[in-house]
Amino acid sequence: MKKRVLSVLLASSMAISLALFTSGCGQKSSAAALWEAGSIRNKIVVISDIHIGIDDQYAETVKNRPLLIEFLQKLQRTKDVRELVIDGDFLDEWFLPVDYSSYTDVQQFYKDVIANNQGVIDELNKVADSGIKLVYIPGNHDMTQENDILQEAIPKIVQIRDAKGLGTYYTGDRNEIVIEHGHRYDVFSAPDTVTNAELVGNSDTILPAGYFYARYAATWVLEGRPKVEKNLPVVTNVPDKSDIDQYGAFMYYYILKSVSERMTPNEGLDEKIFDMHMAGFDDAYTYLDFYPAQQADGTISAPVLFKNIQRTWDERQKANQVKVPNSFLEAVAGTVDWEYYFRQAKAQHLENLDENVDVVVFGHTHAPSYRAMDNGKYYINDGTWIDHNTDYPDTTRTFAVITTGDKTTAGLYMYEEDGSVTDIAASVSGDRGQAAPATNSLENASFDYKAVENYGDDDTQARYVEVSGLTDTTVQEKLNQALKEFCLAPISSAEKDTNYDIMPVFEMVGGDLLSIRTYNTAYTPGAAYPVSSIRTQLFSLTTGDKDAGNLWDFIKDKDAFKQLVLDGKFGFAPAGVEGEIPKELKTAVYQKLAQNIDAPEFATKFYFGDGGNLNVWCEGDNHVTGDYWLFDIPVIELEGLATNQLLSIIENLKNLSN
Repeated sequence: MKKRVLSVLLASSMAISLALFTSGCGQKSSAAALWEAGSIRNKIVVISDIHIGIDDQYAETVKNRPLLIEFLQKLQRTKDVRELVIDGDFLDEWFLPVDYSSYTDVQQFYKDVIANNQGVIDELNKVADSGIKLVYIPGNHDMTQENDILQEAIPKIVQIRDAKGLGTYYTGDRNEIVIEHGHRYDVFSAPDTVTNAELVGNSDTILPAGYFYARYAATWVLEGRPKVEKNLPVVTNVPDKSDIDQYGAFMYYYILKSVSERMTPNEGLDEKIFDMHMAGFDDAYTYLDFYPAQQADGTISAPVLFKNIQRTWDERQKANQVKVPNSFLEAVAGTVDWEYYFRQAKAQHLENLDENVDVVVFGHTHAPSYRAMDNGKYYINDGTWIDHNTDYPDTTRTFAVITTGDKTTAGLYMYEEDGSVTDIAASVSGDRGQAAPATNSLENASFDYKAVENYGDDDTQARYVEVSGLTDTTVQEKLNQALKEFCLAPISSAEKDTNYDIMPVFEMVGGDLLSIRTYNTAYTPGAAYPVSSIRTQLFSLTTGDKDAGNLWDFIKDKDAFKQLVLDGKFGFAPAGVEGEIPKELKTAVYQKLAQNIDAPEFATKFYFGDGGNLNVWCEGDNHVTGDYWLFDIPVIELEGLATNQLLSIIENLKNLSN
């Protein structure tokens, strides 16, 4: 990420600009101020998502902790700082492996987090003693922390709360600055005292679905990101968008599916890994208890935890004191769209006629953002202080600075390892003014499965995929014709007495590509067994063309790709073969796949599959060892071999995993 070092500016009589100490820039000295301070305390500094933890073995901020302490020391010597605001996710209760011992005393947990990070707490007390007002706002990772614990540790801290697990802080000379964590608007992270209330018999179940997923994901990371095959429930019937309830349930399922199939810890799906005896819960749960699936009545819902979560969003927003409520569909889609939070900042504050706000600061996403709007207003996401910021590895230890006065100004900076400060506003800015309007003609696209009428029998059905909702109806018609021809190709060339069962499966990738494969089973009277086959194709949703790309449009180094195959880095599954795969067969199939790579037709034998995998295939040797052989590898493991087209897909997958 390109960085622009903050230059030394002269102070004017109207405003004193933030500048670096010329003698301190690039030097690591606890005696130096962060910048050359003015004579008036008119600056509000905001940091968030610090994530100090209970045990350094799995805390997210260990390496950066001494740098945070150093930052706080310099802050005390910066005499124009009026306030330091900690905007949530300070003490972390979420990033814990699932085998962390179950506990009932939540407040003792936070006391132990404080004890494990006493150096930070001590320095914050010194900040408060230095004349700087110290403010704390809850985030989602510390939403269960109650006032007394933090107040005991830092007596002068001012804690801001409105609804349970939430807070909104107004500050500045004219209360023109509003600061909140941002999780209030996130389906997965907003406090949820509603959805599980009937299950547990109380309204103390503040923890949302994101808590369970965070524990699961933390376990996967701490186990070294193992690749474990998971038999997750699959929803094949995509509801029509006119069915708002079920389409919302499907979108919730789809987003959870996308991340769950890539993050695969060793624990089994039906193991009771969430042993919960706190925050209103008193039971143990499996991952499948909160994973959505098609229920017996045909609806989509998790079976136990967060049942029909799409139906409680309105009530949750009311309980969470959301000023301008939105739909579940908008909120769940916003989970993987950082622009959603900019839109919420505008809807809730900057463009809300009941508010008189010039600056909004959020945290939560770990994605630093700076928007200076044409009307003189600002939206800032102040980023994070964790050691490894997945989406923005070059930006951590970030903080916002707002200068209040007759004309309020704002900036976004990073505290460097050498003790200097870098202005990162330009490098994380979107276009000035309004966010660009959506121009994607695919935003209303939906997909349905169709079946050929009067074909086959009880065991066979010829299915194909049909697209609706594209802006360009000519492209839509062209695409649907091509999809139908591709899916039904086996029956058009089948022998007279052979019936096919055809099941298409598809994934949208790269914004406008449809990766589709059909699993085909041929039944011929008198044959000893049915024969399985697979066909794959890549379609463009913007042009309607098939053959929208081949494997080598995504992989730039064929030899390195072949070496990954020979090294056994791909998962292997022979079609229709159950039980343990003999080691000799595995060796042979990798050799055969490597030989196939040089064949021209191999470039079309791939698809993007569930869970962010790239899959390739080749024909098997015989029915006993598999009619065809499937191989898969996580796309993110191909980053070193990826073309720009694949790199953009990898970036999207990383955003989903955050």
